[in-house]
Formats: sequence, C-alpha cells, structure tokens
Amino acid sequence: MASTISAGTTTGTALNMSGDTSGSLVLQTNGSTTALTLDSSQNASFVGWLKFPVYTVSALPAAGTAGRRAFVSNALAPVALSAVVGGGAVTVPVYDNGTTWIVG
Repeated sequence: MASTISAGTTTGTALNMSGDTSGSLVLQTNGSTTALTLDSSQNASFVGWLKFPVYTVSALPAAGTAGRRAFVSNALAPVALSAVVGGGAVTVPVYDNGTTWIVG
C-alpha cells in the first residue's frame, strides 16, 4: 500500500521519509544520512552506489521494456551497441532497447 506525504516526516526503524511543500521527497538512513532525493521535476539524486542485477544471457528477462539495465556474466566476444550473445566468459553491462538486449 502506498503512502502519500504532503508535509512532515515519517520515521521508521532505519528509514526516514520526509516531504515538504517544494514537492521533494527525501529518504534518509540512520536518522540523518540522505540516501535518495526525488525533486519536483522527477530528478533522482543518490548517495552511494546503484547495483544492477547480473544474469547469464539466457536468464535475462524478455526484452521489450526500453531503458532497463543489467549486467551479463557470460557474453561471447561482446561488441558495443550490438545484441548480446551468450556462451563466453565476459561480464558486460547491457540495456533493453525495447526490442533486444544491447551491449553497453
């Protein structure tokens, strides 16, 4: 179930979520460390790392949702901006272009 915050702060055991009249949403850990900020223009600012899932090529979800990113651990002779092919031992980033998974 989603929550809506128009102003104020909600505090949990390890996560604080606050919103204000500017339209920003701030997620904090440990009470005061900002981990994620979403501003009113839908821009996201992260502190830390983004972790993408790692699949084998055959285990990638079906392509068709443009913009998704992942890594594969078994690319065979990967060529940037071409369809990823499995059967090798190279770990590379890939993205879903809406039709297929592309190296890059």
